[in-house]
This record gives sequence, C-alpha cells and structure tokens, in this order.
Amino acid sequence: MKHLGGANDPYEKYGLKRVINAATSLTLLGGSMPHPDVFKAMEDASKAFVSIPVLQQWAGERIAVAFGAEAGLPTAGAVNALILAVASCMMKGTDLEDHDPLGPRIWNHLVQRLPMHTEGLKTEFIVQGVNRNVYDHAVECAGAALVEAGSREEITARDLSEAFNEDRTAGYYYTVTASRGKLPIKKVAEVAHDHGVPLIVDAAPSLTHKAIPRGILEAGADLVVFSGGKQMGGPNNSGILIGRRDLVKLAHLQAYPFDGIGRASKMSRETIAGLIKALEIFMEREDDAYYRALEEKTRELSTRLDEIPGITSGVLMEPTVVGGLIASSYAYIELDEKAGISLKGLHTALLEGYPSIRTLHEPYFVTPEAKDRITLKAEYLLEGDNEIILDRITKIIENPPTP
Repeated sequence: MKHLGGANDPYEKYGLKRVINAATSLTLLGGSMPHPDVFKAMEDASKAFVSIPVLQQWAGERIAVAFGAEAGLPTAGAVNALILAVASCMMKGTDLEDHDPLGPRIWNHLVQRLPMHTEGLKTEFIVQGVNRNVYDHAVECAGAALVEAGSREEITARDLSEAFNEDRTAGYYYTVTASRGKLPIKKVAEVAHDHGVPLIVDAAPSLTHKAIPRGILEAGADLVVFSGGKQMGGPNNSGILIGRRDLVKLAHLQAYPFDGIGRASKMSRETIAGLIKALEIFMEREDDAYYRALEEKTRELSTRLDEIPGITSGVLMEPTVVGGLIASSYAYIELDEKAGISLKGLHTALLEGYPSIRTLHEPYFVTPEAKDRITLKAEYLLEGDNEIILDRITKIIENPPTP
C-alpha cells in the first residue's frame, strides 16, 4: 500500500482517490470510522442465521434502554427511519394497530396502502417555513404531504396552530438544523399535543452526545430519528428510530423484512449487530473528555492555518440541540486579499488534488457562524493528514489555480 502522510491508502489498488475527511461525518464519504469491535460483531453475526424481526426487536429494546425511550427500532439509515416514522403516524388509528411484528403476517393489505392508496388516512405534516430542508422529500416518499406554517423568514406558535386541519393533519415535523428563526422543539411539541397529534424530530446528524436523545424526548418529541453511521460510529447504512411504543410498533410493521413502505431498505443481521456494538461503545465513552481532546486538536490545526499568509483562522463550536454540553469544534478559514483566491476556489482546489481534501463551505451542517468561511474538523483526520492539508493550502495560496 502507498503511504500518504503515514496513513495507509486502501483505495490505491482500485485506482481510486483517497479522500481526507476534514469536513465531518458525511454519508457522501461513508459516514464515520467505526471501532474494530463493530466489524468483529458484524463478522460474528454473519456466521449463523436469525429471525430478522426478532433481532430488530432485541436491538430496539437495547436502543430504548440506552436512550431513555419507550421503544426503539434499528433502521437502514436515518432517511429510512424518517419514512417509517411518517408512515407510522399516518397509520395511527387504523386496523394496523391490532397487529404485532412477531405475530402472524396478515397485515400486507394494510401496510401496502402507502404511498399511493391513502384514501381516508390523515396524510399532512406541518413544518415551519423556516425549517425546510432537502430531507423533507422523505416525508413525501411515504405518501404524505407537507403543509408549510409561517413564512421562510419567520414563524409563530399561532402560525403552527392555524395550519392544523382536524381531518388531514397526521403530525408535525421538525428538523434539527443550523437555521435561525425556527421555534424550538418544546414549543412545536406543545402545539402538536394540543391538537392531539405526534411530533417527529429528525435529528439525524445530532447524536454527538449520549444525553441528546433523552433531551429531545423530554422536550416533547414523540418520534426521533438519528443516523447510526455518523457521530455514533455505527455502519454507514444504519439508523435509529426511538419514541412512543405504539408508534414505533407501527413503524416496525412497515419496515423490512415485511412488505410495506420500508421493504426496499434492507438492514442485514450483520448491520444490526454492528449498530448495537457501536451503541455500546458510544454509551461507554466519556463525552466531555472526547470533545475536549477534539478541541485541543482543532486549536492546534487552527493555529497553524493562521500562520499561512492570506489566511485568518479561529475556532467555532457547533451548537448542540441539548444545552450544557461540550460542543464539537471546527477550525475556520477566512481569506484576505493576499490569498488571491476565493473561498469557493480554495474549497474546489482542495477537492481536486491528490489525495482529495473534503472541507465544508456552507453553514448547513455546522452553525450560521460558518457562513463565508471554510470549516475543517479534526475528528476524522488520520496520522499525517494535518501536514498534507497545511502543505496543500499553502501551495494553493502561493500559486492559485487559473479560473
């Protein structure tokens, strides 16, 4: 194997370019870097067979206990969890509630009403206009429709309440993002519950600390979606759904290996076993120590970036959805006239080099404070990556590419 700054490049033999992940945990790059014990658990699970619904229920119980929820369900990624959450709310009050995932499989005619045959079902989910994002599409994939409350600039609790329709509203939908101006989870939950419908919270990238799930549930969420393959360190194609027992059961009835809306999103026995091992490791981690160590690495990187002519660097913190936690840190880059290149140009040049260097040049994943800055996260940098990044940026600033 070729060595790049001391890190093995397992992709060279395939003729592929390694990517230095200086961004964050991104599905585009394969998620996180799971602990070796995760892969050992997956290997062990591959050596025999098991009933998938029983395994899902076993895993869900462990997820629920860990996160202080009534129930849990392993899913094939966070988008799959969101689709199942939406489906469960739409099927609330139907005959599907009479069935059990471990009982006789005689409910196909019920689950296969989604997404096309929704006559008589409540199919609308209310979302804040200031809280729209690309993952809203998952709600529609289940056969639901989004009703926007307020405007794209502002929202009030009255706007949320007035958007409710007794005959059509299945629930409220909230996404944890860096956007400003949205009402908090607690207020949205209050409005939803005043109208007798659940609140789904998509917190896919927010499982940074073990206190996060309990905090969101205590704020009033009825169902919460997380990625298993991001900060928790599970397989990239894993996700988690937690919340009310009745709603999680309805989600399970729609999931793989059954024949509802989630059938196409397979989650192997190996992936489920790997997810639970990652959960165990995550729950044993000292979060404060982990993020203090990360901040130390971040400040070291920022100090060295700041020494490059044309660059001003500092450290910013990513807000957590639950307060009182030591946040994840990023080094940022601002450019002055000496740099001779734009932020977009620098971002692109880093991507196009060898190895490719992925940074963030937009505020969506981090904080509004990242606007007009490039951010770099030290969490997934391998041995020698710092030197490659600093050398590459220095050379680009000294000899900017021709537009």
